Amino acid sequence: MDRLVILVPTLLQAAFFFALGACVGSFVNVIAWRWPRGQDIVNPPSRCGTCGRSLQWWENVPVFSWIALRGRCRTCGVQIGAVHVVIELAAGALFAATVVLLFAGPFTMRGSPDASWWIRLGGWGAAPALFAVLWLWSSLLAASLIDAETGYIPLGITSLAIAVGLVSMTAQSFVPLAVSENLIGGWPSGLLSAMWCGIGIGGLAGTALAALLLWRGWLPRSFATIDPLDDVPASVARFEMLREIGFLLFPIAGCAIGGLVLRDVVLPAPLLALGSSALGLLVAAGAIWLTRILGTLGFGREAMGLGDVHLMAAAGAVIGWRDGLLAYLVAPFLAILWVLCSGGVARMRGKAARELPYGPHLALACVIVFLGRPWVGPMARTLFGF
Repeated sequence: MDRLVILVPTLLQAAFFFALGACVGSFVNVIAWRWPRGQDIVNPPSRCGTCGRSLQWWENVPVFSWIALRGRCRTCGVQIGAVHVVIELAAGALFAATVVLLFAGPFTMRGSPDASWWIRLGGWGAAPALFAVLWLWSSLLAASLIDAETGYIPLGITSLAIAVGLVSMTAQSFVPLAVSENLIGGWPSGLLSAMWCGIGIGGLAGTALAALLLWRGWLPRSFATIDPLDDVPASVARFEMLREIGFLLFPIAGCAIGGLVLRDVVLPAPLLALGSSALGLLVAAGAIWLTRILGTLGFGREAMGLGDVHLMAAAGAVIGWRDGLLAYLVAPFLAILWVLCSGGVARMRGKAARELPYGPHLALACVIVFLGRPWVGPMARTLFGF
């Protein structure tokens, strides 16, 4: 009984964040349905996709409404796919698991170098970082659903996730004790030295400059005049990579300049936080982009997608360079596992296996690496040396 009493705060906390996550999952369903179809994600309010009737508030309660309505519209009787409630349950479970693993004493991420950081600061003290993590999970879920259906990842989702990650992690440094050598780990994504933070800040500035030049039309866009459905000659695909290499020269130069200028400077906590987050963005996105460039040059056809680059940029800004790079290394194994499992199920059902883009594998890898850090970390040190 005493043990149960001790667990009550944790259970209440988990229940609250499960409900919050389920609500977010409900909105993610709306985004995943409307965005690919060019519809506004806010207006009109939730409605039946068949008869068009606006839903009442009690028909919008995550999970419970689907169960109460027996998975059907009460007006036209059309079946509401179970995938909607699965997404709500998955988002709720993900939010609850994140909070429990990070903050709940008996179940916390013991053995993780940053465990004491989250515990010592608590939910309110680590609120900016927690907000960044939960926003990232929501963005990864929405992007994965759209990618699985359409084969592309909307830049709007990933760009907003990048901005939220950079701003939230920088804001976290203003919380007392958030940046302290007295806390093991000192920072959720790993706080770096002035030189490495300078590399991150310089690279971020160079990326912003290149993006501005691209937006103004002063840098050429790769594959801009090529229909995605057309078969692109190998020589054309390789030439398009030269455009992307030209873009990358700006962040590379920014990294070099930032590292040289700030290597011996005592940076304030906000710049350390921004630099650490920016370096995570650059490393995670750079690993995927390098794979894309080398794969396209080697095979003569577009490898990976820039949506995957943006996805990992958002993840790296929040979970840091080490976890971002580790997620990049874990994702191929998840993709292989999906191919084996989906192929086996398809053969048993006598159907063709369903192909899945790479984005969902990257997203799942980020979640596994971050939440499973106490177990994944030692394995990574053994296999990959970091």
